[in-house]
Amino acid sequence: MRALVGEQAVHAYSEIPGVLGEGETGKHLGTRTWPGRSALIFTVLPKTKERDLVNALEGFKSKLYEGEGIRVFALPVESLM
Repeated sequence: MRALVGEQAVHAYSEIPGVLGEGETGKHLGTRTWPGRSALIFTVLPKTKERDLVNALEGFKSKLYEGEGIRVFALPVESLM
C-alpha cells in the first residue's frame, strides 16, 4: 500500500497499524474470538491529486482475492494548520 501511495507522488501520510474495529466484513479485534487487525493510512491532498489516488486504489482493490478488501474514504478538509 505504501508503494501504491508513493507511486501517486503522495509523500506525506500517516500510518496507524494494528487498528481494531467492526464493520461489514466482521469484527477484527485482535483476540482469539475475533482475530485480525487492520491498518489505516491517511493523507491530506489537494483536489487535483485526490482523483488520481482514488483511481489507483480502485484498481488495486479490483485485483484483490475474495475476502480481502480495502476501504477508501475521501473527505473534505475544512482547514489545515
